[in-house]
Amino acid sequence: MGKLLDSAVDISEVTQSNLWVIYGKSNTGKTWLAATFPKPLLYLQIGDDGANTIAKVKGVKIIHINTVEDLKTVAEELRKDKKYKTVVVDTFSMVVTEWTSQKVVSKGKRMTQQNWGELKTDTEEQVKAWAKVAKSKIVVLNCHESMDTIEGMEDEIAPDGRPSVSKGARTYLEGMANFGIHTVKIQKEVENKKDGSTKTVIKYAADIGPNPYYWTKLQIDPGIKVPNRIINPTYDKIMEIVSPGE
Repeated sequence: MGKLLDSAVDISEVTQSNLWVIYGKSNTGKTWLAATFPKPLLYLQIGDDGANTIAKVKGVKIIHINTVEDLKTVAEELRKDKKYKTVVVDTFSMVVTEWTSQKVVSKGKRMTQQNWGELKTDTEEQVKAWAKVAKSKIVVLNCHESMDTIEGMEDEIAPDGRPSVSKGARTYLEGMANFGIHTVKIQKEVENKKDGSTKTVIKYAADIGPNPYYWTKLQIDPGIKVPNRIINPTYDKIMEIVSPGE
């Protein structure tokens, strides 16, 4: 037999990836959900996102990422690290913004066809790098939400909500992700029947099951029944559903 055929091993021996993509609009609980993941947790902050919301959570260390190169370097270092159980990149969507700022805007240039090609390659490499880290740790890539519509037909075709990254990176991101979770903020006015007053009740939710409007993904036994939505989601709540009895 050939060398490649001789390398075949039982599938149960293969290290399984644990790559999560959590995405949604601002203030829908992405960072808070990510902070419920196993500790010790390393929080990689790109831009000025949700660090304030988890300031009192125990077991979290933070690194402020200043350049796209720094993010890739941290990914490489984490492949050898044995301290952290979870790594959260918040917000991964900012990689595109930071790349264009560093490579184009700061130099007083405009985006060219070559720049777009380089951006596509670099963002794809970022996804691949974090997929490798996810072989030994839980990796959570938090993203903003992007709504795709066909121009001029917004009212006729349902929007398609997906993580906001470059299109090239999105192909890799959605393909390599083991879990794709969409977050949403639910606001409801509740009337007090006694005095007629109303109050605003706010809940946070995660779409995890099949959804006609948002991309979701669960790499689990198809025999496991999952709800379309979880109210006030946490890592433990999700794991109770996707890995019952474990």
